[in-house]
Amino acid sequence: MIANATTELTFLYPKSRQFPFDEVCEQIVRALEERNWSVPGLIINFNVYGTGAQKYRLVQYIKGDSFKLHFGRPQTRMGNWNDIAAVTEIVIPRQELHVYEDESGPTYYVYVGKDWDSDKEQFLNGSKVNSKLNGKPRTYLKYKAGCDCRATAEVGFSATDFVDAWSSRDAENLAALNHTHLGHRSPMLIHDNDLGREYEPKRGEAASYRTNDVFTEFAQWLKDNLLAQILAQPVPDEKVDFFREVVTPYVDTVGPIFCFGEGRDAQRVHQGKLDISELPLGDRYGLLGSGYRLLNLMVHNDGTIPEIAYDGFLWCGIGEITGETPINTLTVPGHYSWLDRERFVFRITPTRADGIYVADHAPYEKCREELFNEIKPRDRLTDEELAEAYLARARTIIPITEYAGGYKQPVVLINRELGFDEVELVSGSWPECQYVALIANRSPESHQLLEQALSAQETYYHGSRDETRDAYNEAIAKLADYFTGDPKLAAATEEYSRHTFRKVEVNAHLIERLVSVACESRRLGLF
Repeated sequence: MIANATTELTFLYPKSRQFPFDEVCEQIVRALEERNWSVPGLIINFNVYGTGAQKYRLVQYIKGDSFKLHFGRPQTRMGNWNDIAAVTEIVIPRQELHVYEDESGPTYYVYVGKDWDSDKEQFLNGSKVNSKLNGKPRTYLKYKAGCDCRATAEVGFSATDFVDAWSSRDAENLAALNHTHLGHRSPMLIHDNDLGREYEPKRGEAASYRTNDVFTEFAQWLKDNLLAQILAQPVPDEKVDFFREVVTPYVDTVGPIFCFGEGRDAQRVHQGKLDISELPLGDRYGLLGSGYRLLNLMVHNDGTIPEIAYDGFLWCGIGEITGETPINTLTVPGHYSWLDRERFVFRITPTRADGIYVADHAPYEKCREELFNEIKPRDRLTDEELAEAYLARARTIIPITEYAGGYKQPVVLINRELGFDEVELVSGSWPECQYVALIANRSPESHQLLEQALSAQETYYHGSRDETRDAYNEAIAKLADYFTGDPKLAAATEEYSRHTFRKVEVNAHLIERLVSVACESRRLGLF
């Protein structure tokens, strides 16, 4: 039974009740869903993850003018995946809180700047790392988990007296507070100057907070403000399929497409075409477009780069391929093929254009060459200089539907799953598979000897090895003797030697390897 891998996505809701604000977060998500994910003043982003028939969708961000909710905390296990729909970061006016499923942290930030309206955007979306060390303005204080058990039981003062200890720099008492209990929620959030890299509280600013008080305040704010804002909007009479996918027809503007893959890809594609039900749910897809990025995340977007350039892609070349096309004659511009892993070749025949792009690798090569000429006699580019070349290439990425030709080194980039009906395994396990074909087609006698070796291998691997080892070794030896001195196989092994960077000779060891490849190729329908 041949089937495609397209499946409905399971929507995940925040179901955890680990923290006091978890319940109101679920109420917020469900209230937004009832209103077709459309409420004035709110920006809602979704995340999709998973593979095959195990794909999931969840709310990733809810943003407003002065708040933000980020969902991504694991709340349960689902086969090979975690359900990560619980809230992990909450920002409300002048406060930010991070929580984690293992009760590590929490981390708490409090705004202490002088102009909230001017600082709001940075506080909501900017980084909060080493502000003092980096010479940034003093706009926040950082607090992290601490405990008051020693302080109360041994030192003899309550954690509410922490400010006094801070003011007097009572090192012993401060150390008593600044520890945690693994796996248990810390009752206190203690100011953390991160070895002097963050700003310290001034007189009149809190040096500690009760964890539960902070949690309760966040839960109440979400209920009184965000949830109330959503519930104030009427529920539409008509339910809209917000996630309905509009398929873009594929029109061939580039020619035949191919890509490289691994052995596990070949096995999955072969089995998926035979009977998809025999595959685990997460493996019910052809190939996955989420690999190498076109542009490194560390390269700053200068405003000229489409955001899609930072995604991961399946890199594909353009050109006709057959089962006899040597893999070392195939190139995918800008993609280094790991031939020790990506030893299989696939033909890609898209059924829709969604998630498929074209970029030109030539600007990268041109910019890189110009940079090397500029830096002489220096012979190595800095990361900043090399980023210029990557940016030159990233600026060329466009949807394949917009491509009208003209790129000097076009590369097809796919960042979605491909179904089994879009992928065809053409050749595999290069370069050995070409040598298998040479042995099988050399003569009727060589073909017969290969079949005898395959039969002996099958018996050896699935029977009693002690009893079948001699017959297997004898079949390998006969095939090796037949090809001793064969000029074509000898020439092939020279190429093999260059590929593996070690001397390879026509002997029983090589023949045994080729018989194994022949067995694998037969299982994949290639031989």
